[in-house]
Amino acid sequence: MKRLLLFAVALSVVACTGEIAGLGPPSDPATETFASSLGVNLTDMTRTPDGLYYRDLNIGNGAVLAHDTTVTVTYSGYLADGTLFDSESQVQFATANLVTGFREGLIGMHVNGRRQLVIPSDLGYGKAGSPPTIPRQATLVFDVSLVSIDSA
Repeated sequence: MKRLLLFAVALSVVACTGEIAGLGPPSDPATETFASSLGVNLTDMTRTPDGLYYRDLNIGNGAVLAHDTTVTVTYSGYLADGTLFDSESQVQFATANLVTGFREGLIGMHVNGRRQLVIPSDLGYGKAGSPPTIPRQATLVFDVSLVSIDSA
């Protein structure tokens, strides 16, 4: 009976706080402080129902990415404190293999467009992070340009 009671208490703590011991709550970009160098202003961004924020820095003039396919992009990825954790020029990949927030942020972009994405942890690397560069529960900021849509 004691074990059942302790388990019920533990579940209540997780349910009420949204936290798992030692991990903290998932990131919420609306409560983050972003480095000024990132130029993040959530009030100027579109928020999707699952919490991704995005804004077009340049609309582009090419085809629109409408579904999962292979694309070529240029991007830089940052932590909320402004730390650059990854940067690629002209990298090709299948959008279906990307973290949810990055994939979702690309859909609707025009070729030659540039977009800023603010990805909450549950749409990024979540509770585990991607050690050693991305801590757990990290909000990610990407500056991404869609160079080409490579296959249908």
